[in-house]
Amino acid sequence: MLLLVSRCAVIIAKFHDILMEKSPLMQRDSVPSLWPLLAAGEPALLLLDLDLPGLDVAATLAELRDRAPACKVLVLRQDFSTEAELALLGAGVAGCCSAALTRETVLRIVDVVQDGGVWISQAVMPLLLRQMQARGTLSAPVAVVTAPLPNPRLQLLTPRERQIASLVGGGASNKLIARELSITDRTVKAHLGAIFQKLGLPDRLRLALFVTGK
Repeated sequence: MLLLVSRCAVIIAKFHDILMEKSPLMQRDSVPSLWPLLAAGEPALLLLDLDLPGLDVAATLAELRDRAPACKVLVLRQDFSTEAELALLGAGVAGCCSAALTRETVLRIVDVVQDGGVWISQAVMPLLLRQMQARGTLSAPVAVVTAPLPNPRLQLLTPRERQIASLVGGGASNKLIARELSITDRTVKAHLGAIFQKLGLPDRLRLALFVTGK
């Protein structure tokens, strides 16, 4: 079950029809109306408009974590600065959706989050990596490039593995990759294991950075 919380006609018009393609959708217009639903175990994914009148964003996100730690939260707004997106990710949201995003991108973000992932935009990724490096959680230096650079090591992969690696670089979840390639989730996981081993990479994030040249 998805829950959209907004009073903005533009946000509602943008996201309502798109989200209805994914799952049954409930709609509310205030934060207080969320609490009974969360207490009942609904929803699995909350889409929260940050421009609700009088909304205290930090306090609301903290209360959501306390009341419904298993509920994934996507935040909505007309637009997000990279600094705002980075701060919101640090506050525990699973991703940021602006009204300017295409239908395909919104569906991809929802897929990633429902599959247990976190959506990080290409604009924010360099800032996040620098932050990780400053904290000592990323040992290698971060280089930001304007376009992906071909890497000869990709030739170690089979055509199917290169296809999957490219989709990971674009932010696709296992579920989305399986659907795009008409294979099972288990097959995707098996291919990813082989890719990690061949390229000497530890996880999905490093693979995405490798593929995109970051």
